[in-house]
This record gives sequence, C-alpha cells and structure tokens, in this order.
Amino acid sequence: MDVPRDFDDILVPTDGSKAAQRAARQAVKFARRNGATLHVLYAMDMGDASFVAVPSDIGETRKRLERKGKEFVDEVEALADEAGVPCVTAVRSNTPVEAIREYVAEHDVDIVVMGSHGRSNLRRQLLGSVTATVLRTVDIPILVVTRSESAAAVEETSE
Repeated sequence: MDVPRDFDDILVPTDGSKAAQRAARQAVKFARRNGATLHVLYAMDMGDASFVAVPSDIGETRKRLERKGKEFVDEVEALADEAGVPCVTAVRSNTPVEAIREYVAEHDVDIVVMGSHGRSNLRRQLLGSVTATVLRTVDIPILVVTRSESAAAVEETSE
C-alpha cells in the first residue's frame, strides 16, 4: 500500500456513537491541518430491518433510518463548518463495511478516520467489528481513534 503524501479527502463514517463522535472530532482537526475535504458517511443497514419490520413498515423504517443518519452526518458537518473545513455528507443504504468500501472507491478517499469502541465482548471477538473489517479490507490508510483510559472513565460515569 502506498501512503499518499497529501490527504485531500478524508472519510469519517458515523453511527452517532461516542466512538464515532471522537473520531469525527479528530477527523475535523486532521482535515483542517491538511486543508482537506471531510466526507461524512452514515450507512443504513436495511438487512436488519427486513427481519424486524413487516413489509408494510419497511418504507417507514427506511425513512426513520434516513432521518437518523441525516442527524448524525449533520452533527459532524456542524463541527466541520465551525472549523472552516469543507464537508460532504452522505447517507447510504448498505452494510457499514460495504458502504465504506464503495464510498472510498467512488470518491478517491485518501484516508479513513474511524472510532473504536475499545471494548471486547464475545460477539465482537467472533464476528469482528466494522473497524477491524475495514482495516483488513480497505487498501488505504485507516486512522483508528481509540479512547484513552481517562476519557473512558469519564464516559462510563456519565452514561
């Protein structure tokens, strides 16, 4: 893998989680320092919706997920606007890993900035997290933003 000298296009996927918010804050700083455009992506995983919604509810479920995704990307866009960073937002219907891979290819993204929940459980160990799968399958640099012990302690007491 060739590491580009310049990072002109930075992708930060978001799911609205605290880990994604931490990654977004770092991505905005990174974009500002590099004079880059920040791309913010939310993936609507409709595969899960088909198991929990009756067919007549799938359209409404899609609308709810789109609204939720728009809220999440708009929050990051507001951070970028405050920092004077150009920002492009997208809400895609796909699994998070596939949405990230497709977006990277379509927009010639130079680096992905992602959060890591920093917690391990049996399900993640068996199935792998989105971040771990992106690390293994996307052929550009990935910056994983982890939480420090002090930040984790503050978050756990405030949850």
